[in-house]
Amino acid sequence: MKAYRIVGKIEIARREWQKYSKEIAAGDEKEAREKIFCDFGSRQRIKRRSIIIKSVTEITGDKVVDSVVKYQIGAK
Repeated sequence: MKAYRIVGKIEIARREWQKYSKEIAAGDEKEAREKIFCDFGSRQRIKRRSIIIKSVTEITGDKVVDSVVKYQIGAK
């Protein structure tokens, strides 16, 4: 597993956008993108067309902030 930081914006109301930055543990970049769509869709009921991903960057274990992601990738 690798850690990815995904930055983008979501539409929270009609023509009202909110920026987000989220860390995800995934096998590759494509899987990380899919996890973001699934996460926002299931938790906030946001449609895929209302989620914009600006960047997906792989990060090292020492730069991960989220403790769950640290555990998933095996970082200390």
